[in-house]
Amino acid sequence: MDEQRLTTVLVEFARTLTSDFSIQKILDHLADRVVEVIPVSGAGVLLMDSDTEHHFVAASDDVILGVETLQMELQEGPCLQAYRTGQHVAIRDLAQDTTFARFSPAAAQAGLGAVYSFPLRLDDRQLGALELYAKEPVELSAADLVGAQILADVTAAYLFNARARQAARDLLRTSAELAATLQESLLPPELPVVPGLTVAARFQPGRGGTLVGGDFYDIFPLPGKRWGILMGDVVGHGARAATLAALARYTVRTLAVLQTSPRRVLTGLNDTVLARAEPERFLSAVYLTTRKTTDGVEVKLARGGHPAPLLRRVDGTVDPIDAPGRLLGCLPNPGLADVRLLLAPGELLLLYTDGVTEARRANEQFSDTRLRALLAASLGDAQTIVDQVIDAALAHCDGELADDAAVMAILAT
Repeated sequence: MDEQRLTTVLVEFARTLTSDFSIQKILDHLADRVVEVIPVSGAGVLLMDSDTEHHFVAASDDVILGVETLQMELQEGPCLQAYRTGQHVAIRDLAQDTTFARFSPAAAQAGLGAVYSFPLRLDDRQLGALELYAKEPVELSAADLVGAQILADVTAAYLFNARARQAARDLLRTSAELAATLQESLLPPELPVVPGLTVAARFQPGRGGTLVGGDFYDIFPLPGKRWGILMGDVVGHGARAATLAALARYTVRTLAVLQTSPRRVLTGLNDTVLARAEPERFLSAVYLTTRKTTDGVEVKLARGGHPAPLLRRVDGTVDPIDAPGRLLGCLPNPGLADVRLLLAPGELLLLYTDGVTEARRANEQFSDTRLRALLAASLGDAQTIVDQVIDAALAHCDGELADDAAVMAILAT
């Protein structure tokens, strides 16, 4: 064994395999480089899940690749024995071997003379086996055997880390898909047509979208030619936040049929959240009703701890609708009140969650001031304005929001 070459290969492993190498690349790398250290003609690697299933195969040439795969087909061979026992297996002369009655003759017929198998082991885990092949019968020295096992053990550690990275990526992908599915359940699949209004909305996930957030909105018809419009933000993320957001959405839908006052609807939602007796589980919400009149659209609004909606007049003036009210789910009396206003044609009401204004670059937030200035200068229809708001918040924080954001533009026509 070339000890200097072994040291060089190990250093190279430490430098390259700690990067984001795939499992297959690690196996290919080992199969290619081990022949530079040990006096053999080729190498193969099997990464296994069980005695009967292999996960990955690598080999220095096609002949060895075929012989490696043959062991799994026959369920016999030195690789399987090394994997099962955790000990190296030596077949110095394949043509004379009687240990593996089917494998050894087939390997010899393929032009191979000897094979040595070394378990890929990490603590008490067996991951597979490294196999060294020679074209002629050969007996490796004790130093060769030690060097080969060192390479196998080091590779096993890298493989274990690579598997962990892959599992993390798979979990992240699954989490993102689950988050998207849960988030969709908190938002209407499409916005209905509301008399006298053009309404557009957009949800933008934060943190890469891997956790479902608590932002939600809804639009639904009510008796008396009225419509209900809701936006809310549950504190926290994950399944519990999504559950509370769904509860809030459908509680408001139920109460809104019975109550014409937004204040009373949100008060009922507050009572429902308090009755769940879950500590530190609360939300903000703004709820309003609309009804088309001859002069425009009549709006009644209440909010509990939610950012104040912004009203943009036809002349571009922007003012907050500062209805009183604390977060819902904290206190028996959140101090809510109804506010009335009339949206004249061309006037716009903007609802949003704090993920917009709290978009951060270093220590500087996007802020209410920037949002109001943007809204005052915005041109276009409701969807264009919604997109301008979200895109501006994203640009401020270099493309990734720290928190989810929802925006809804309600334009009187």
